[in-house]
Amino acid sequence: MSAAHPATGAALVDADARPGPREGDARPHRILCPTYWYPEHATDIHATYVHDINRHLVRRGHSVRVVTPGTEDLPLRDEFDGVEVVRFPFELPDDLKYGKVAQGETSAWGKINRILTMGRYLRAQYDATLREARAWGPDILHGHWAIPTGPAIVGAARRLGIPSVITLHGGCVYVNVEQGYDFPTRWYVRPILRHTLARSSMLTAITDDCREHALRAGAPPATLVKILNGADLERFSPESPNDRTVDFGPEMIFACRQLFPRKGIRFLIEAAAQLADEFPELRVVVAGDGIERPSLERRTRDLGIENRTTFLGWVPNADLPPYYRAAAISVLPSLEEGFGIPAAEAMGCEIPVVASDAGGLPEVVEDGVTGRVVPKGDATALAGALRELLRDRERARAMGIAGRERADRLFSWDRSAERFEAVYERCLSPEGSHAGDAAE
Repeated sequence: MSAAHPATGAALVDADARPGPREGDARPHRILCPTYWYPEHATDIHATYVHDINRHLVRRGHSVRVVTPGTEDLPLRDEFDGVEVVRFPFELPDDLKYGKVAQGETSAWGKINRILTMGRYLRAQYDATLREARAWGPDILHGHWAIPTGPAIVGAARRLGIPSVITLHGGCVYVNVEQGYDFPTRWYVRPILRHTLARSSMLTAITDDCREHALRAGAPPATLVKILNGADLERFSPESPNDRTVDFGPEMIFACRQLFPRKGIRFLIEAAAQLADEFPELRVVVAGDGIERPSLERRTRDLGIENRTTFLGWVPNADLPPYYRAAAISVLPSLEEGFGIPAAEAMGCEIPVVASDAGGLPEVVEDGVTGRVVPKGDATALAGALRELLRDRERARAMGIAGRERADRLFSWDRSAERFEAVYERCLSPEGSHAGDAAE
């Protein structure tokens, strides 16, 4: 299958700017999803947003089959929430797993080893994708992250003669040299990334900010659309009567974050220390884990707020709503952020959000309406915003209600699924986009 690259000019295409197909209007498709990171089971806490996209596509009548690496203790074939999961044997080393590969430091030999490992992964992903596609006959490949999986996605799609869609979640295109986040510009990544972005039939970015980073990384404007992430707004909803199963007091500050440096939890801890004397019932509760946890725990001891801080570790997505509902405020103090799904989840629960101005967060949290947006890396500004909302509980409550209204309007996974359907229809139409075909 071959079609000319669309000559639509340099204007960016925004999938939110036009209505998607209504329920039942989109013809059902077989969607094969190559991705290096996927939940291992229905209650896993990793990569839940990729699964959320897939399960909502299934709910709308499509068939989705995931092709992903797996360890020997996992079944080769699985299914949950109607999504089929096919695993090929491959175990990534710890320093190449999500959240570490893009920000972790490594030696010259470590870089070479990464290249060799990722080369083996890409070959295994490509071969597994081709095997599954030839057995199943998908209409389209829709994978995630241009790096590391993108080259296998576009290569397999071109071999099969079907369109490819890659969703960019931020990490594979973001550059923030100040914070040591330069992954897309590294010599062993940059040419592969540009090649992948140029040859995918369509690319989707989760915010305008993510889209701008993708353009700078080499994404063609004509094949790049924005499709916002979402939240499960049936699960993340306001508190119902007698639903108070979590109680850390009336001044609970909640953060649901991976504990990596770019998530900025250290600034929340410093802000809480500034507020400790003023708010005797202040409690900081953090759901999540990661490489920064030991240093964060030490910091709470150094600042004298160890007894006011609770690190929950990983909490299954299904168990998170009571923590949001119990909070006075939810906080995302990131230094870089593609979208910030925890912000949408908190808004779904009618909880005001204080977020930094990093990445796509200002597109999610409306400053002064659904919460406050403060400069990233500024613990004093963060403390000021928290103080403001802890003192004015009526205003905080109004922000929470406005947040739910905004989430209903913009951040549902069903809405996102509609937008993906529109992208699929564009790719599969006779005049659709198969970027790069004309170059062969």
